[in-house]
Amino acid sequence: MSFKSNTGTIIDRAINELRTGRPLIIQNNKEYWMFFNIEHSQSKIFNQFNKHLIDEKYLLITKQKAQSIFNKNIKSNIYFEINPKTDVNQIINLFVNPLSNNKVIKFTNIKKFKAKNFHNVCIDLSKNAKMIPSLVFKKINKKYYKNINEFGFKNGILIFDYKDLLKQNELICESIKLVSSAKVPLPKNENSNFKIFKSYIGSDKHVAIIVNPKKINKKSVNLRIHSACFTGDIFHSLKCDCGEQLNQSINYMVRNNGGIILYLEQEGRGIGLANKMRAYSLQARGMDTIDADHNIGFLDDERDFNIAARILKLLKINKVNLITNNKNKINSIKKAGIKVENQINTKPTLNKFNKNYFKTRVKKAGYGLKLVV
Repeated sequence: MSFKSNTGTIIDRAINELRTGRPLIIQNNKEYWMFFNIEHSQSKIFNQFNKHLIDEKYLLITKQKAQSIFNKNIKSNIYFEINPKTDVNQIINLFVNPLSNNKVIKFTNIKKFKAKNFHNVCIDLSKNAKMIPSLVFKKINKKYYKNINEFGFKNGILIFDYKDLLKQNELICESIKLVSSAKVPLPKNENSNFKIFKSYIGSDKHVAIIVNPKKINKKSVNLRIHSACFTGDIFHSLKCDCGEQLNQSINYMVRNNGGIILYLEQEGRGIGLANKMRAYSLQARGMDTIDADHNIGFLDDERDFNIAARILKLLKINKVNLITNNKNKINSIKKAGIKVENQINTKPTLNKFNKNYFKTRVKKAGYGLKLVV
């Protein structure tokens, strides 16, 4: 049996290297660059490799983060040189701790460069690791290129050709497989079946909860695509309606020919729990839910609904009645090859903690609700 790496394995290793705080060496044609995710970058790490790296340090950020910093309509991910007089630890604190004083570092008179493919794959890796999508990087001194593999091995740093990292989301989706299933009785449906799916790239786990399996109308299945929400589903947070939507969906399925809940590991619209808390801290300062995500470096919605479509196809389902208030979700699942016969709305309970959240979702994110606040 061979354990030789294929492209999927290479991507999985790169994601996990970043997630665990180790740097990556990225090969771009005949050049080699060392990348550190901003969450794990420290001055002492750079000092450790000083003799191997050229002096210039660069900061790589997403288009959304750049717009937040520079207050300009920037159209691509960018990078720029970090002033040698600037303490890297200050930049790290500014990015990792959203409540840092933004006036500590002035991002003025900076020459910006459009990110290239080998930069963008590192941003994608950070997102798939559920980390802040910002990285500090330096070029490795050319005199070490000849023995680059020995350098990587000696220092425990993996080397990746950026071309092997280009199709991350596509391969993550394709790697999803059913790994286990069992009957789990629910209060209103004792015959529910839980099916666990795993992505073998990145290791995310997703659950298909089959409600009333014997009653399901396979011609058009009632479906709720539900992103995991630790705060709302478990602790009934008043900042969102996630727990409500989940319970309303199950109740609807119990009464109406069963259905499927796809419970996806896409916390915080795909940014992960830690980043969701960072966004919450920015919302407490007055930002709306979309602008807060942009400030950290994320899109309006980072979820890949091709994952939901992949699981549905594994379950041999291609036509659904979708329980959602989100028109963008309907469009995304249609683009992924699933026919949406009907939209079924849920009814959120508005309160002083979530009313701005809903106003923003209606205004900016395709939420089809008529709000009376």
